[in-house]
Amino acid sequence: MKKIFFITLLLSIATLYAQNQERLSVHFFDIPEKLESDFLKFNSQVNTILENAGYGKNFYKLYKVKKEDENKTLRYFQISSYTSDKHYEMTHNISDEYKSLWDKMWDSDLGKKVWTFDNKNHIYRKVFRVYN
Repeated sequence: MKKIFFITLLLSIATLYAQNQERLSVHFFDIPEKLESDFLKFNSQVNTILENAGYGKNFYKLYKVKKEDENKTLRYFQISSYTSDKHYEMTHNISDEYKSLWDKMWDSDLGKKVWTFDNKNHIYRKVFRVYN
């Protein structure tokens, strides 16, 4: 009986750890002033699709430094949270509507000027929670 309990406990802990590998996706970038309203509209559309799919309201959270802030670059910050790599994949493969929205964005000025992922104008990191 003790062996069964111990094995069950170990499997439960292993399953819990495997499913709860909290991670964040973080972006630091700039949005040209003339594209800010387009970006906000795009971000809102993405969040609406994710909300309708059951992933909660405002899945992608967007932040901006104050206008008077002395930093001149990387003034925007976007963050999203995931419970695991599987959760990340699920949120990126929602529907044809979601894929179409992103495909259009990649071909637009937003894709060419904001989502560059070049580590100079757009820094993107997948970070994992450190337990200490």
